[in-house]
Amino acid sequence: MRAVIVEDEVLIREGLCKLMNKMFPEIVIDGMAGNGKDGLACVEEKKPDLVITDIKMPMMDGLEMLTRIQELGIFPKVIVLTAYSEFAYAQRAVKLGVCDYIIKPVVVPDFVQTIQKIQNLYEQEQKRTPEAMGSLENIVSGILHGVSSPDKQIEDFLEKKYGIGKDAPLLELFLYLGDCPEKEQERKRTEMCRVFGEKGLKYSLIDMEYDKGMLALLYGYSSRQEVERWYQNRILLQKRDSREKLFNYGILEVKGVKGIREGYQQLLPYMDWNIVLGDDILISYPKIADVQTEICIYPVELENKMKVAICAGENGKVRETVEKFRAYFANGKVYSPKEVKESYVRFQWSFFNIGKEVGCIDYKSIDQKGLLNRIMGAKTGYELQGTLEELLSYMDSPSGETEVVSLAVKKAQSMIHEFYADGITLNEIADRLNLSQEYLGTQFHKELGENFSSYIRNYRLGKAKELLIGTQLKQYEIAGKVGYTDAKYFARVFKECIGMSPAEYRKSNR
Repeated sequence: MRAVIVEDEVLIREGLCKLMNKMFPEIVIDGMAGNGKDGLACVEEKKPDLVITDIKMPMMDGLEMLTRIQELGIFPKVIVLTAYSEFAYAQRAVKLGVCDYIIKPVVVPDFVQTIQKIQNLYEQEQKRTPEAMGSLENIVSGILHGVSSPDKQIEDFLEKKYGIGKDAPLLELFLYLGDCPEKEQERKRTEMCRVFGEKGLKYSLIDMEYDKGMLALLYGYSSRQEVERWYQNRILLQKRDSREKLFNYGILEVKGVKGIREGYQQLLPYMDWNIVLGDDILISYPKIADVQTEICIYPVELENKMKVAICAGENGKVRETVEKFRAYFANGKVYSPKEVKESYVRFQWSFFNIGKEVGCIDYKSIDQKGLLNRIMGAKTGYELQGTLEELLSYMDSPSGETEVVSLAVKKAQSMIHEFYADGITLNEIADRLNLSQEYLGTQFHKELGENFSSYIRNYRLGKAKELLIGTQLKQYEIAGKVGYTDAKYFARVFKECIGMSPAEYRKSNR
């Protein structure tokens, strides 16, 4: 496998090269470039199997470079380097057949895992290459996966054996399966074969494992419109059980086998339109590209209500607000799926950040990249809504203390949580527990890993954060509610510990 790295930052470019040489010596780095223009020339010359590229670069950005590469008829595996702020670019990159993306700054384990995934995909595709001309399924599979090229020999063979002429119309019907169980996948395969047989359609069915679906290539039919109407009525508009929410369908017509791969790549990016159109619509390209959308206004008021509910510890209201957020995008209006997904990302990141600040979720255990992948890669409303359920699961299952805490220390914690606003001291707590101040202080530090003064200060500041985010109270009012009689002293302590003033903190979380 040969690779080209295109990245305008020298240190990152050279670092990736060294990392590839160390972790994957079997992959040959065939070239490197510092901008999209040079990258295009390098790819055109080397024709690598893999391109690792940044998105934002001088002279020519990564997306334009990838577009030009495809126009040259070169289709390497592509990994893009992106930042959290570049969701729109990452979404456009998906339309260009990008296999995966890596969030900057590059984390070595994530990078290694991504390269391994691409290697596995590459090896699987190599195995799909037919040793000789064989079944229609093998030939179409090879074309779709870029393993074989639809040359004249293949065209002649298909016309002779299957009656598929050089410019014969072909329908590509893609069924997205998502992560449904293998049993369900087999059920859908059997169903497709049965209904095509009922209609007397000629077809070839190809598994598209990487894209979590299967593609039916239909040929020898009389009319595209007739097939579309029949399939819409026969499959999508009949009484459907809840399992059907897992799937969606897309269709596109091409001329001849040379258009199969390009047509599939054109259709695939539009498969997420069921998110806004509903799961009983057949996504038909190019008609879907002309759908008029309404302006998607992010529901800031719901985000603020969610923050207030989290800060108040009202899990019921959090759930209610999350459900209202889901319903906001299921109101019958047609928004861009990309904008809906970006709204989901913004809402969930706000949830995690506030949850982290007030300490109600185990932030470190959250697979942030995995969640981002699931949101941005969702093809159905069912998948997108599933990310909200995952969101709520983090609220329901915060990490608990694994250390053994003595009854005395637990009682001390309980008193702090009850009387923190009254300026309670270690000596007062020790007296109430009939313990010496020294003994309680030592045990407190030993079992909790911090001394009494740090613990009560951090607890007060945590409550102050909740009030800054979840209320409109003034700074001096908040200071009094968390045990500080001097508002200026409170502000100074807050800034020393949090790194910003109370006012700056409130502004950053609104």
